Amino acid sequence: MALIVTEQVRAGMTLAAPVLDRRGRMLIPAGHELSERHVQALRTWAIAHVEVEGEPEVSSERVSVDPELAAAAERIVAERVARNDATHPLVAELFRFAVDAEAHALASGGAAP
Repeated sequence: MALIVTEQVRAGMTLAAPVLDRRGRMLIPAGHELSERHVQALRTWAIAHVEVEGEPEVSSERVSVDPELAAAAERIVAERVARNDATHPLVAELFRFAVDAEAHALASGGAAP
């Protein structure tokens, strides 16, 4: 099972966990194979990430982001997680992941949810 950001979701992937909206309502059940229409809907619904079956694809390429966008992304994410314990290893790793996702979303002209 792999947790991936919505930008990496492709038609043909199978959900390992249900996709829920912000209120906890199920949008797409676990085990469902995603179509292109589902992929577009996930982006429209501002779903940040999903769990899919299989192993994550690991890319050796790292796309760099403009330092100004990276700084803006860090400020945005810091505001979102201000009440969390930044010294906790899991929170620190989630913060890094969220900043990376936000920076790439800003670079592509959008904003991560």
